[in-house]
Amino acid sequence: MLITIDGPAASGKSTVARAVAEALGLDYLDSGALYRTATLAALRAGLPPAEGPALDAFLAGLAVRYRYRKGVVRLFLGGEDVSEEIRGAAVTAAVSAFSALPALRAHLVQVQRRFAEGRDCIAEGRDMGSVVFPQAELKLFLDAPAPLRAQRRAGDFRGQGRAVDAAQVEAELARRDRLDSERSHSPLVRPPDAVVLDNSRLGVAELVAEIARLAEARWPAPLISPEELLYTADTRALPAPRMRPHYFVVWHALRAVFGLLFGFRIRHAERARLRGPLLVAANHIAGLDPLVAGSAVPRPVNFVAKRELFRPALFGALIRAFGAVPIRRGTFDRACFDSLRQRLEAGGVVLFFPEGTRKPVGHLGRAKFGLGLLAEESGAPVLPLFIKGTARPRAALRRHSRIEVWIGRPLHIAPLAARGLGGRALLDAFGEGVMAEIAGLQREAGGP
Repeated sequence: MLITIDGPAASGKSTVARAVAEALGLDYLDSGALYRTATLAALRAGLPPAEGPALDAFLAGLAVRYRYRKGVVRLFLGGEDVSEEIRGAAVTAAVSAFSALPALRAHLVQVQRRFAEGRDCIAEGRDMGSVVFPQAELKLFLDAPAPLRAQRRAGDFRGQGRAVDAAQVEAELARRDRLDSERSHSPLVRPPDAVVLDNSRLGVAELVAEIARLAEARWPAPLISPEELLYTADTRALPAPRMRPHYFVVWHALRAVFGLLFGFRIRHAERARLRGPLLVAANHIAGLDPLVAGSAVPRPVNFVAKRELFRPALFGALIRAFGAVPIRRGTFDRACFDSLRQRLEAGGVVLFFPEGTRKPVGHLGRAKFGLGLLAEESGAPVLPLFIKGTARPRAALRRHSRIEVWIGRPLHIAPLAARGLGGRALLDAFGEGVMAEIAGLQREAGGP
């Protein structure tokens, strides 16, 4: 799902987009921050806001990196974090002039498209729906009267300790509106298929609820049905898995504790009684999820854990004994991937969170390509799980709810490969089918 929010300066785009990203579990793209970063780089280089060979040479060496993680946006020039500096007065005064340069806009359009590729994302700016992402499933145009926008912007400045005059702020916004709307390349326009939202009448919570409703109606239906991927092989002839004594004791203890404290229940437990290699794919909403998912599968489960947890060495040795594999976050860790594949090829079980990170309760994300790649290279079937209740353990403790695991039907990537799919298309299609099965379990569980 790709959502765009366009609108004039100080219309509340960033506030609303961030809130929607958090509510729906989307990545967030702040295009204005990218233009500010490029403007800062140009000011440092002493470059005037004009087209020409100097600008072309500047863009050839421009290394802008955008990162969004756990609700925080960071901007980098080379390896330098400039997230605070780009909000300064000098950049604010110059950004409109630099943003009007066609060559600069064309360069940053590609940066934005690379960031959004393969993500569920909300992008905000002034040409998101009209130029950068014309294919977006949901386009929004957020507006508010100029005096109200000026009042909000002046309040932001005062919150930063800057003394400002409201009339001066309104005049500056009028100037920016004129520059943004009249520039020849990618002007601020309302896409004809955009939904217009008036930010003067609705609060942030109301806007988020309305956008969530619009997104739900437009969320793409899965192209791959889980029924096409069902794994029906009889695994009873394979060797029966055994737990080592320490794992056996802890596994039974966890199930007993979860049952006593949280009313732990496993639905469709018979589906987990498979022998041979097995890749368990679960949604991820809380830190308890690995323990809960592992307790639902009656076999020793291998799982990934961030490298930092393996220091000190004693704790690292302890979690290794229970199947932990270290992973380097923020990049594709081939060593970790190969270790997981080898454990599957040896007939083991691997727990995998295909969304890659925690998502808000009730919102399933898109599977990362690693799930399909691991399924393809190992040949292992995938057992989908839907975990419910771990985000609110206190409610389960008071018996207002319970922690549950709903086990889906085992799926296999082979039917898609037999259809002729290959490469990234195969991996994405299989991930989509697995997430569709998890979504079906979510509906069966009564959500969220």
